[in-house]
This record gives sequence, C-alpha cells and structure tokens, in this order.
Amino acid sequence: MQNFLKANNLYWLLVVVCVFVFSLSRFWDKKPVIDWDMTLYYSYLPALFIYDDLKFEQPTEEWGKRHFYMNSDSEGNRYVKMTGGLAIMYSPFFALGHLYASLSEVYAADGFSIPYRLSLLLSSLFFALWGLHLLRKVLERFFPPWVGNISVVLLFVGTNMPHYTFVEPMSHVYNFFLISAILFLSLKFCDKPSFKLAIPIGALAGLMILIRPTNILILLFPIIYLASSGSLKNANEWLKYGLIAAFFAFLAVSPQLFYWHYMTGNWVLYSYNDEHFFFLNPHIWDGLFSYRKGWFVYSPLLLFAALGFIALFKKSKLLFSSSLIVLALGLWVNLSWWCWWYGGGFGARSLIDFLPFMAFGLAAFLMWLSQQKRLIKAPVIVVLSFLSIWSVFMNKQYKSSIIHYDSMSKELFWKQFFKDHFVKEYESYLEHPDYDAAKKGEEDY
Repeated sequence: MQNFLKANNLYWLLVVVCVFVFSLSRFWDKKPVIDWDMTLYYSYLPALFIYDDLKFEQPTEEWGKRHFYMNSDSEGNRYVKMTGGLAIMYSPFFALGHLYASLSEVYAADGFSIPYRLSLLLSSLFFALWGLHLLRKVLERFFPPWVGNISVVLLFVGTNMPHYTFVEPMSHVYNFFLISAILFLSLKFCDKPSFKLAIPIGALAGLMILIRPTNILILLFPIIYLASSGSLKNANEWLKYGLIAAFFAFLAVSPQLFYWHYMTGNWVLYSYNDEHFFFLNPHIWDGLFSYRKGWFVYSPLLLFAALGFIALFKKSKLLFSSSLIVLALGLWVNLSWWCWWYGGGFGARSLIDFLPFMAFGLAAFLMWLSQQKRLIKAPVIVVLSFLSIWSVFMNKQYKSSIIHYDSMSKELFWKQFFKDHFVKEYESYLEHPDYDAAKKGEEDY
C-alpha cells in the first residue's frame, strides 16, 4: 500500500487536481456564490468598505436579490444574524477582488460582481488546502508520512468537503482549517511551551469561537493532551499561558462585541432569536444515518474512520480518548440544534469541523490495513477507492440539485444512485421537513 503512490507527492497531486478543477469549473461564473447564508456571513465587508452603511439604512436592490435580511431584538434594533468571523477570513481575498473590480472597466465594484465571487471561492480553496496540509503534519507526529498523506486525501475526496471548497464558501472549510491549525500549534506547544505559540493558539481559538461558538468544546482536545503531557509544570505556568491565550482570543472576538453594541447598545447578544438547542433530544442517529443528511450516508468512507478508533485505542489511549470525547460532545451539541439537518446543504455539513478528529481514526485504520495480508488488503483498497469515487459523484449530484438540499428520502437516494439526471417523478419521492415543528422540538425525523 505504501508504494501505491509516493507519499510526499500525494498531497501535492491533490493540490494540482484541486487547482485544475477550480479553474475548469468556473463556479464564480455559473453560481451566485454570495447568496442566502453566505450573504449574511459576507455582508460586513461590502457594508463597511463599499457602502459605509453597517446599519443597512440604504440597502441597494442587489442585497434583496442575494436574500439578505436582518434580525431584530425586542426593542426593534436590527442586526446581522451571523457573526463576522468569516468576514475576517474573507477579508484579504475580498480586498484583492475589490481592487481588481475598482480598476476594471468591465466589472462593477459593488461587492457582488464576478471578482468578488471569484475571490471568495479562492479563499475557500486556499483554507481547505492549507487545513489539509496542517492536518497531515499533525498526523505525521503519530503515523508514518505515507499514512498522513493518504488520510488527508481520502478525507477530502471521500466527504462533502469538495462542495464547500469549490461551490459554497460557507464556514465549514474555514473552521476545518482553524481546528487543524490549533491542533498543529497545540501539539508543538506540548513539546515546548512558549508565548510565541500561545498567542496564535489563542487568536485562532477566538476566531473559531467567533465563527461557531459551540466549537469552543474543541479546545478540550489540547487541554486534555497538555494536561497529560506534563509540559506545564505547575499552576503558575497554566495561568501564565492560559491568560495570554485567553487575551488574544478575546481580541479576536472583540470586533463582534463592538458591532453588537453599535447596533443595539448591548455588548453581548443572542443573534438567533427563537432558534435553540434541544439538548435532551439530540438527533444523533438521524445525523449519522438518515437519508436526509446522514454523515455516514453522504460520506460513507468515514465508516472506516470510525472503525479505525479500535486500532487507535491500541496505538494511543490518550489520542483515542481526547479525540473521542470531542467527537461525542460535538455530535451531541451539533445534532441537538432545532434544525439538526442545518437547512439547505450537502450531507452533515456542520460536522466538517470535526473531520480532523476523524482523521486520527482513518489514519489508524490505514496503518492497521498496511499490516494485513494481501487477501484482506486488496478488497478493502477496492472498497475505499469505490467509496471515494462515489463521494465525488455525490458532490457532483448535489451541485446539480439531483441530491435535494433538505428533503432526500431513502427511496429517492437509491433511485438516484450513480445517476446524473433526475429520475421520473422526482418530486414525489421527497420527504419535506416540518421547520415549524422542529423549532418547537416536535420534529421526529
């Protein structure tokens, strides 16, 4: 298996293929890109730097076309529902797009024309590939380089990551990058604690929390690992490094606090209004196995990553326990959200954030597989290859709307199996969710 491809070349082959696919697809021409939730994440940038209108008191017609809306508090103060963490990550690419549009005689410098759409998609490709690079460096601390390289390639092609890299630059691959970076820096910190590492760990953690506050539980992994490593000798060292990391985390979050105060007069705000978690009724089984959005249904290769945790337990009980704790809590919290399928999207998109932890299981499985006889190894490699191809095809199906954004059923899923066209009576097989019932915690499916 190690000779299947030179390990050091495999990741870079993925980079070349991704750049080629990105250039060929030209989704910035074919898709609105900035639409629905994307518009909310992105809105801070054009509002601040183009329209000088953070309160959206004079919105242009284009905002309506992009399905932009604002929430209001009990006193009627309006604000953007999504926090501005993604806007911070978009900003360098937005600046390039705005510069190009401003100098161009072809494109409008309005925040929505092709240069802006291209810049956002470039940002998602950049952070996805950088996240995969950092993740393979993390894996190489515990496994041979060939295992790390193959793991990250399989993790990308065998899940729903391509869609959120090439088509919809939502929060998921950005959080994937941030979490991979936090793991990478935290493990280096365990080797040799320093302020030089504590500062970026804190800043990245703050940005991660700003984008998705529930991801704060991911910090349990470095805390557990650090406590077990004994790198910090006493309470003073924990306090010293903890405070500096917390300070820079607060700095990363602080722009949002100022924005909320500017818009509403309150420093802290729950911007989702009547949307809540139902922690006593999590949809774990649905989130993993339902045909609407099941993680293992639309990323079936991850079943091997789950199996790999058996081998991971034998290799490193610390890596096993710290990863499993984060995964278990992540599933519980994410799938306790009232809309556990997270509206329109491909597969369990909110769980992309937790793929770095699944990578440990996948790497352990590949390591175990490499030690087996050819009679076992060959058919498993065939299955892994098939699941990767199938996953890429499902990404293509979703892009073409053949996989429905929120109403897939078991019957429709298998009728559409490896078909690149709509089956007859497509609409009749859909099972539409009841959003009103779900908000009340009454949605059973």
